[in-house]
Amino acid sequence: MKNLSYILLFIVSVNNFVNANNTTLKTKSSKVVKHDVYFDTDKHQITKEEFTKLVQFLNETKDVDIERMSIVGYCDDRGNANYNKTLSNKRAEAIKKIIISYRNSTKQPEILNVKGKGEVALNTKEEALFKELRALNRKVTIVIAPKKLIAGSFFAEDVNKGDLINLKSLNFVLGYRYLTPESKKALQELADFLVKRTDIFFTINGHVCCTENGRESRDRETGKLNLSVVRAKYIRDYLVKAGVDAKRVRYQGLAGKYNLGGSTKEDRRVEILIRHISK
Repeated sequence: MKNLSYILLFIVSVNNFVNANNTTLKTKSSKVVKHDVYFDTDKHQITKEEFTKLVQFLNETKDVDIERMSIVGYCDDRGNANYNKTLSNKRAEAIKKIIISYRNSTKQPEILNVKGKGEVALNTKEEALFKELRALNRKVTIVIAPKKLIAGSFFAEDVNKGDLINLKSLNFVLGYRYLTPESKKALQELADFLVKRTDIFFTINGHVCCTENGRESRDRETGKLNLSVVRAKYIRDYLVKAGVDAKRVRYQGLAGKYNLGGSTKEDRRVEILIRHISK
């Protein structure tokens, strides 16, 4: 009966958001988007407040052509490992059911990753902050990756200003700026394309995996905390050496702020942001 009540509330909320044009937000189709749903202690049922926020998020992303959606549950550090793992799984599954009930009315979701990761360890000794961090760890994280973003080979497609393209074929060695051997051919193909397309001005975004709260990773070669930056620079330097005009290329490191929600290998990546296409 409680589930039925939520479904009815869900339908009403969706209609309200659709009709209220002034409150509906637009989401760029080329951007990874993320949303956190928070839970009460020891609960996997969503609260009314969080339910409303989730409805708004789903409404804002309903027109995104999704390639992948990941739903990952977490717990705070209380309870034993088995209990926390089970609870985090229940939280993830609860959110999955809500998402499916919404997207079934538009199109079937492509949910490739639904799991509970159990507890999140806390490092602070301050009691007040401890409680606040615990509350933040009782959550489910939803990550949506649009199809344009994770296209396999973007240089076979038309590109437009504002496109953000993940270069899936370029994979980095864990902890280093260097590409894996099998990625070298793909990098040369990219360089050949960009040498010819002198009209494209772009920024290379570097990313890292496996850090907490979107932090930067350390470059194992130099010991410096700048791995996402040097990965982007490595690609930039290669392209310039191959003949791409340096004035067309910028680079930046985005640390671990925009993980895709899949495997850690996918997050050791670079993307190209199309800043401008000259005429």
